[in-house]
Amino acid sequence: RQQSGEGGDVVQFFSNTFYSSEKENAVIQVVRIGSLYGKCSVQWKTEDNSAHDGKKYRGAAGTLEFGHGECVRSFEIQLIDDDNFDSTLDFYVVLFGGMNCVIDSAGSRSVVMITDDDIFPSNKHEEQIKEGSEDELYGVGWSLLFSFMGFCFSHVPEIRWKTCLCLLLSMLGNAYYLSTIFLRVYLVDTVLDNITPGTAEKLWFPGDRNSTSVAVGLAWILPNFILLGADYFEMAVLEMGFNIRYHLRVNLFRKYLNYTEKSRQLVPLQDLKISMMEDIPELVSQGYLIIFELWSMLGKIVCIAYFMLRKHPHSAIPLFAYPILIFIYVQCTYTRRLSLMAKEGEGQSDTTGSIMHLHTAQRLVNHYNANGYVVSQFENILRRQRSLTMDLKSFEFWNSQLIPWITLLAIGNYMAMSSRVVLSGNTSLGSFLATINVYKDLGDRFTTILRGFTSLSKSISPLCGLTLQFSYPVDVLDRSENFQRRERFAQDWLQTRASTGVSPDDIPIVFEDVQVAYSPCMNVATGGFSVQAPQGTIIQIAGPHDSGKMTMLSLICDGLPPSTGAVLVSPHLNLLHVPHLPLFGDSQGVFFNLHMISDESQYSPEIYARGVQILQKLRLDKRWIKDMYDAEAQALHKALESSYDMAPHHTLWCYEEGEDEEEEEEEEEVDLPWTSKLSTSEKWRFQLARALLHNPHVLAIHRPVQELEGEVRQAVLSALQDFVQMRGLDIEGGLDRTRRRPRTVIFTTGSNDRFEIADYVWRITPGSGVIVEKCPSRGGRP
Repeated sequence: RQQSGEGGDVVQFFSNTFYSSEKENAVIQVVRIGSLYGKCSVQWKTEDNSAHDGKKYRGAAGTLEFGHGECVRSFEIQLIDDDNFDSTLDFYVVLFGGMNCVIDSAGSRSVVMITDDDIFPSNKHEEQIKEGSEDELYGVGWSLLFSFMGFCFSHVPEIRWKTCLCLLLSMLGNAYYLSTIFLRVYLVDTVLDNITPGTAEKLWFPGDRNSTSVAVGLAWILPNFILLGADYFEMAVLEMGFNIRYHLRVNLFRKYLNYTEKSRQLVPLQDLKISMMEDIPELVSQGYLIIFELWSMLGKIVCIAYFMLRKHPHSAIPLFAYPILIFIYVQCTYTRRLSLMAKEGEGQSDTTGSIMHLHTAQRLVNHYNANGYVVSQFENILRRQRSLTMDLKSFEFWNSQLIPWITLLAIGNYMAMSSRVVLSGNTSLGSFLATINVYKDLGDRFTTILRGFTSLSKSISPLCGLTLQFSYPVDVLDRSENFQRRERFAQDWLQTRASTGVSPDDIPIVFEDVQVAYSPCMNVATGGFSVQAPQGTIIQIAGPHDSGKMTMLSLICDGLPPSTGAVLVSPHLNLLHVPHLPLFGDSQGVFFNLHMISDESQYSPEIYARGVQILQKLRLDKRWIKDMYDAEAQALHKALESSYDMAPHHTLWCYEEGEDEEEEEEEEEVDLPWTSKLSTSEKWRFQLARALLHNPHVLAIHRPVQELEGEVRQAVLSALQDFVQMRGLDIEGGLDRTRRRPRTVIFTTGSNDRFEIADYVWRITPGSGVIVEKCPSRGGRP
């Protein structure tokens, strides 16, 4: 592996993210940057992430060879097309083992996102789902529910074999239940009947009633040990609720992260919370797991029917009455129940939403002394929710009386016939008593079945809501189209200039006659904006407030589509947009917020040291910040020491005399969240430090020094200048400066004054458009 000379070209993926539909293979492109002299090669392989080898794609590995003068090569990965719904899944492709080239570690791993065109829970309901109305889905509610069951059975991991085994094991309980019916009859009519001739010969131990009684007792008890073992096995091994809840929650969470802005408006945060914590558990328990209870009850009813038809055929009339009445009941109450549940769910959503809105607006409410009004509104919401809840409870109460009253009437009627049935000799006393118990059991079983079918119908409401949430559009398709457009732009740019020896480092950021209807500087009146921004430069976008500066950054980094024209950026560039409003993960500390790492496995002493250097560079070196950063880093270091041979953690901070006492006095005043201790300037600089650690190729920043003065202002500007000149700040290991990709900074200012670090100024004049000015060149620019 050569690091210099003619074999020192840099190889990386053409993009950090590739997109492909499951109906076609994924095409992965790798780019070679440098002199392109001679041959080189790299190895590649796939790695699972949310998409798994053999289910959504065919894992593969290979070697990619570049010939003399070749800049871009590609390979394909086979994707698996199925009819099962998944939110956008992805897997990794990794470059390694470079020969006669250097692999850029920042571009050695790429994500392949697979767009899925299937519909949850089944494609056959596509027309109703596209209507976007729960009322429309209620019309096919039962069909939708059966499709959901099929989805769980065939697509959720482990559910197929667990379901089949649970259904088989439930037959053990039914067999035991049938045997207990006959044991009771045998005990009364044979074992305990010492009057009727011939009963002694029917004993299990002929002539010995005591031994037979003991045997009957053992026959009643011993099978329960087998049933206990089966129940434990179902609980410990065959538990399915977690698998289905996990699958649905992860897919909904992944779907929500990719929602378009319009989709997020359709699913407010409180609705997402209710779906995750209430609707999904309810759907799983009442829409799938309930089938095992129903299956068991149906088996017991078959046992009861067998006994009744064998002993007293005329007493089996309720067997036919129960299911007919249940069917009529479910059909008549279906629409009313779903309507009441929907209203009750809306009331619950309003209550949760008001609490969540209060959390985000609490300071505003307190500042304007609106507590009384907010409490009054919350009371009205609670009263409305109670009214809706009581309507549903009243409906459920009266409908729960159906089966118990049918059972009561059936038993009373059979008891009224007792003298004619028993005294006439048509049936034995044991059979008569067993039949009364069977009637009671029959009522209990059908009550359970009715409750089960009621639960199934109730599960249709959350199912319809989840179905719509899974159907709302995501921005992955827009990102895919944007990627393909930028990919074509970069390829065409390189091909048309291949004879001049250009490389991807020379591809500029291009605005082609861009117009944005609502932008003051790029609308129809001012005309389209066209410019080429070279890589490795600093660009200042200067103009007054509300002139369209933020829009220009969004056009470059956020994929904001212009009204007309195009903004073209090579896909090999990693873009990062830093807004002016500081963003923090409130539940995480300084280290996690700065480095954006997910667990201790991503920690290293090099990461720690780089963070220290950048915090110091941006004057974020107060004692309490140092202590918190070090404490979190040391905890991560200790977590890794048990698995890796690592040197002890040593702090890199330099503490000044007298700093301890001053900071301790400040901390003793009040114990606040760490973000509350940061000043407005520190919050913004912290956000910039995070961006510099992320090390993007193009860093777009909105008003980075708008509220800064003096040395702090100069420190920020110097950091941005060093970031471009050094092609990244304080990078440990990896490529040296000459082989790293150029870095570009685009920042906005609220004044027309030109900053010395700028290479270009895009000056915005409302009503006149954008004027591009090239600044005088300065030494030191690479």
